[in-house]
Amino acid sequence: MVKTVLIPSQPLSLDQFKNYGSIISPDEEVSKLGDQTKGANQGTAIKVLKVSQNQNLFPDDCGIKASHWNLFRSFPRPHLQRAFTESPTNTIVEHSISVLEKHPYSSQTFVPMGRAAKAIAYIVVVALSNEQGEPDLSTLRSFTCKGTQAVTYGAGVWHAPMIVVGPEEYLDFSVAIYELGDSTKPEMDLVERFYSSNELVVTLNAV
Repeated sequence: MVKTVLIPSQPLSLDQFKNYGSIISPDEEVSKLGDQTKGANQGTAIKVLKVSQNQNLFPDDCGIKASHWNLFRSFPRPHLQRAFTESPTNTIVEHSISVLEKHPYSSQTFVPMGRAAKAIAYIVVVALSNEQGEPDLSTLRSFTCKGTQAVTYGAGVWHAPMIVVGPEEYLDFSVAIYELGDSTKPEMDLVERFYSSNELVVTLNAV
């Protein structure tokens, strides 16, 4: 019998995600500036430097010099087509994770587009590697992400495919990644590990 690993979701924050990569969280970043004046675009903008880090770990002989942007239009599963909250509720929704993947030589940045700033728009599930390079399930974490928060998975960090939530039909992401694109060496771009139903289960607070 397969033992179930429950992964309670928690709000995404700079500090909580730092072991898995980096995030772009505008409200959190700007709140740390205190009374600092607007210092960009002739005083009409606040500029916060180096909020997320891209990683290109491909060997030099691969010739990968620049990242590129992909577009993902992601659709919520039927049981996730509802509103969720960061606060505890009496209604818990479970979501089973069937695959974890990693990009050994590249970070991957997801920037959501077209969702309300305060609404929980998507969920990320991450894990670090053990000494053998496999997912260390003791490090599994799940984060609820708002419509204005972007995430960058660090190179080699295990993660579930994007999990979109909410009543909207879909959520678009612009996605930055370094890729080799060599069909004879797919493992340089993507490594996957699969899990049985209800082996890894995320729990969410529904409205």
